[in-house]
Amino acid sequence: MVRRRRNSATNSAILVLLVPAPRFSRMLMAICRFLPIVLLCLALAGCGGSSPQSPPGPSGPQGPPGPKGDAGPPGPPGPAGLQGPPGPPGTASQTRVIKMNCGTQTCSVGCNVDEVLIAAYCGPSRRAPTVLSESSVSCGIVPSAADSPLVAVCVRAQQ
Repeated sequence: MVRRRRNSATNSAILVLLVPAPRFSRMLMAICRFLPIVLLCLALAGCGGSSPQSPPGPSGPQGPPGPKGDAGPPGPPGPAGLQGPPGPPGTASQTRVIKMNCGTQTCSVGCNVDEVLIAAYCGPSRRAPTVLSESSVSCGIVPSAADSPLVAVCVRAQQ
């Protein structure tokens, strides 16, 4: 029981200390409710103990080999080898392109004796020329700027 005194400020301070705040009492009730559950869980966990282990069984068959691993870094370079024999002599260019202006002279072209004509055309429209032999062509006897230039490709034939 609280004694009453003449000072009301002292009385209210004593009452505040004796009566807990509502939030504190709710927190205290929550702790009291969950404390037995926590203690029961700890007691059950401690009772488990370890059971004796049985001896291991026989090992199974070996599995298939795994995938091949990545290649390692390259090794150091080896010693220099001996110089090889010289190769066969090279051939000169096998192809020759002939370009002739047909605006001022007769428009015919021929390949050399050891060459064969592969392709030819007359002027920017690439009109087909007249074939005179297997190694010569013509865009006409009369000079014409429309047939200029005559372009022919000759290739050296193997003998």
